[in-house]
Amino acid sequence: MYAPYPENMMESIKKVEATRAQRMATEPRRLTAEEKDALLEKFHPDYNPDAFAEIKVGPNKGQKAPLELAEMLHSTSRLINEKIDLTKIDYDVDVLVIGGGGAGSSCAIEAHNAGADVMIVTKLRIGDANTMMAEGGIQAADKENDSPVQHYLDCFGGGMILLYSIIWTALAADILQQNRNW
Repeated sequence: MYAPYPENMMESIKKVEATRAQRMATEPRRLTAEEKDALLEKFHPDYNPDAFAEIKVGPNKGQKAPLELAEMLHSTSRLINEKIDLTKIDYDVDVLVIGGGGAGSSCAIEAHNAGADVMIVTKLRIGDANTMMAEGGIQAADKENDSPVQHYLDCFGGGMILLYSIIWTALAADILQQNRNW
């Protein structure tokens, strides 16, 4: 018989399936602000000072950026010695979407549904994007222990208090209905 996963994974999947009903019947305890901060400081790369480097060139010179981005900005182009014929078109589309996260994927779906020929360009795979790290950016206050006010506070804190509060006040109040409609 074909097993889609290795045997050790199948054992783990069986344990997950056996406890699913019990887990689905419980509502996880909300983390306190201090607990959230502790988790972020321990695991989120944005909290690791060694994960950043100073940008040495361009309009952002002097600012910090993730190591990978800084290295890319400081590198020599891989195409510098290539002869590229810009008159030859490899792909011709109506809409080019750069980024396969929540916004890019949603945009591509809507453009496709409107009849456009769409191409998505993404760094990894569809869904492997910062949307997965968002603190409520695509969620809504739809549980008994949540509210538009709590959603606003979560987003405001997740945005390092750098959000435009007027916009997020409107979004937090409206996003539940928008998510239901979408």
